[in-house]
Amino acid sequence: MRQLSLAAFLLPFLSFPAIAYELEMLVDGLSSSIEFVQPEGDRNRYFVAEQSGVVHIIEDGKRQPHPLLDLRSKMIKLEQGFEERGLLGFALHPRFSVNGRLYVSYSAPLAPSAPEGWNYTRKISEFTLDWKDPNRVDMKSERVLLALDWPSRKHNGGALVFGPDGYLYIGIGDGGGAHGVGKKVLWSAFEMQKSQLHWDRLAQDVTSLFGSILRIDADGGFPGYGIPSSNPFVGIHGRDEIYMWGVRNPYRIAFDREGRGEFLAALVGETLWESVFLASKPGNFGWPVREGTHCIDRLSPRDPPAANDCRLKDSFGYRIRNPIIEYPNMQVMHPETKFKAKGVGTAVVGARFYRGTSFPQLQGQVLFADWSADFRNPSGQLFAAGPPKNPGDLWPFEKLRQFPSRVTSLAEDARGELIILTNDELGPFGSSGKVFRLVP
Repeated sequence: MRQLSLAAFLLPFLSFPAIAYELEMLVDGLSSSIEFVQPEGDRNRYFVAEQSGVVHIIEDGKRQPHPLLDLRSKMIKLEQGFEERGLLGFALHPRFSVNGRLYVSYSAPLAPSAPEGWNYTRKISEFTLDWKDPNRVDMKSERVLLALDWPSRKHNGGALVFGPDGYLYIGIGDGGGAHGVGKKVLWSAFEMQKSQLHWDRLAQDVTSLFGSILRIDADGGFPGYGIPSSNPFVGIHGRDEIYMWGVRNPYRIAFDREGRGEFLAALVGETLWESVFLASKPGNFGWPVREGTHCIDRLSPRDPPAANDCRLKDSFGYRIRNPIIEYPNMQVMHPETKFKAKGVGTAVVGARFYRGTSFPQLQGQVLFADWSADFRNPSGQLFAAGPPKNPGDLWPFEKLRQFPSRVTSLAEDARGELIILTNDELGPFGSSGKVFRLVP
């Protein structure tokens, strides 16, 4: 481990006293890291998963020469520019120390049975350690739990995490087909074609897995998976795997380690708004009816409807939920945007309840990150949010720090201290990626 040569910063935090902190660099020389996982009970060893398809072992502060897992031969070829596909999720089984099982969500080559002209096939797979060498995965052990053909290169989601209930939660984006099916992006978020809007609506179609957070029993239904009986569409119209729906791009999910099943979902926005939701039971997050708390018009995205012009409930009677945190991205400052606000960032990439011991002032607060204040120039941001005075209001937040790198994800170590993953590049290439711990 190395201490980054930065001075401590004094940070005002809502009503809390100033906080002095440093960034302790745990490892560098990575590409675009998307997940940091520390096996339970193991204080000196952790895994860092890269979007490029490699999962590294870091032990006693040193990256081991051989990775735990290398999926590159099983993945599509990634672009050397802005890229959203790749290894998108990584999680350890709750009994990993006993059964050696781990789970990944990645972009595989398009299956022969897929619709012609689509982009790739998404796989949610289980692997098991090679018991002859517990620092390597047995590549022949892959068990594909779910394979979903993907129409475009956009709106992938990627969240993959086990909840305290022992079930596996899987973030599935809406497929991004509205941007154009196939290898190329044909239309931006502000150039939507009426003929393509049916792709967006998959997030409200509970007979489709797109645009959902799934919950499955990875221990049941071998060789497939089981379905928790409390999932909302078990026994009625809808896919049994769906736990939450109405999501565009569920990039990261993080359970509160001291909660009762509550989790934070960082949902990357499409047009003007980034949002973080707090959830503990099934529900509808609103896309494409709403983006955060705001109504949207996909054909006139820079001139959104008034708040009272969009639905409050879906066709199943579920109230469309509001986020606890919301901020405008830089597109609100475009001269053609009718909604006037000051842009904050570009994409929310993670949120965590702080449950460590190093910063008592932050206990119970939500720390969240934005990919970059500016798309072209690396400028990731870290924020802190506290509960509002009036229940139901959005949580007020303050900016803690801006980085000379893009922030790609947030995580926690075994003690509940905040981990920050960064990368200077636009995508999963190069060697500028670093992993930091927030320390006093």
